[in-house]
Amino acid sequence: MVPHTESPQINSLNDSDERESPHQLLKFLTELSRALTTAGIAVMSIESILKKICQAYGFKAEEVISLPTFLIIKIADDDSKALEVTLQKPGVLPLDQVSRLYELINQAGNAEITPEQGIRRINEIINVKRQHNYIKNILGYALFSTGLGMLFLPTFNGLFFCGALGAIAGLILAYSEDKTKLTLVLPVLTAFTVSTVFFLGVKQGIINGSLTIMVPALAYFIPGAVLSTGMFELAANNLVSGAARLVQGVVILLLLLFGVIVGLQVAGLPEDYIIANTTTPLYWWAPYIGVLIFALGMYLLMCIRNKDMLGVLIVLFTTFLVQQAGNYLLGGLFGAFIGSVIMTMLGTFLERSKLRTPYYVSIIPAFWILVPGALGFISLAALVGQNYSSSIASLIQVVLTFVAISTGLLIGAVIADPLKIGSSP
Repeated sequence: MVPHTESPQINSLNDSDERESPHQLLKFLTELSRALTTAGIAVMSIESILKKICQAYGFKAEEVISLPTFLIIKIADDDSKALEVTLQKPGVLPLDQVSRLYELINQAGNAEITPEQGIRRINEIINVKRQHNYIKNILGYALFSTGLGMLFLPTFNGLFFCGALGAIAGLILAYSEDKTKLTLVLPVLTAFTVSTVFFLGVKQGIINGSLTIMVPALAYFIPGAVLSTGMFELAANNLVSGAARLVQGVVILLLLLFGVIVGLQVAGLPEDYIIANTTTPLYWWAPYIGVLIFALGMYLLMCIRNKDMLGVLIVLFTTFLVQQAGNYLLGGLFGAFIGSVIMTMLGTFLERSKLRTPYYVSIIPAFWILVPGALGFISLAALVGQNYSSSIASLIQVVLTFVAISTGLLIGAVIADPLKIGSSP
């Protein structure tokens, strides 16, 4: 059994006088791995980054095993070896912090900074203090929710309440920013609050529509990216990390569903009201405007840097257009597959081009446009509402969509490798 330590501890495998160098490099790599894991980066990407940085500093990474909950890394040069085992945990980082991490990775990949400088930079990036900005969070989440709603909601009434419910979720999110204990129950709390308001509105006849109106307001918590990354890792034979992410994603979906059911009961409505009708957008142009509004919401909500917005918009609109073309030509599964292929290729290209938009920053907004997480939540909701035949068929479609997206990510990564520009990793 591998020993776990809460804080990094270096076990030198050689009594060489030069062990200080691997000690500092290991500490830097450990802190970097923790930061990337907190950001939700796939373990294959983390392992690749750590190995390239080791090589840049003249060391060989003999063993790198990065999992969502712990890291094992062993490095060596001609004179010494060092091993580290440490805990880490997944989470969410604002995208401006992720961008700064990738800038640090580019510098470390060229050995432009010392490990000590790298450690200080990571601490500065992760521990940055943000002031509460309720207006920014509420407006950002309202735009985020409205933009997603414009992809499929057919009425102005539905769009208005979609944005209003998003503003409520944004208020809860802003209030919980520096409250760690509240963060643990945030999905349930948000789902309960938003669903209670929604179902009371339905009961009073103020809101006209199905559960589809409420889904965009919970989309921030719906783990579409987590589930897709889990499938991607499983497809790449990273069984432990992939299975862990899938379990995490399913648990979050169930927590959200529990919050919705409690909200329904508080409103005094039967489970028959948990339905999500398939709808079409308000006008033909509505989805395209919706993607732009969604991007503005992401800019405010996820703190995307100004200089990264062009790359984010390029990947977002290209992925959406390619997905729509695939849906039209061969159906939804092909649309999800080809959309993820192009998203991966374009994100990799932009990261290695003069724009230098970090790959992860550019593709995260596009994951919400591919919407497998929302589909999964709606399918589970239909199952609770006892629409068994339709919900089971939808769940099968969701699983196949995840397979299509993860396959697209793998194929896109293979195709994108020859697109390398310059010397950046």
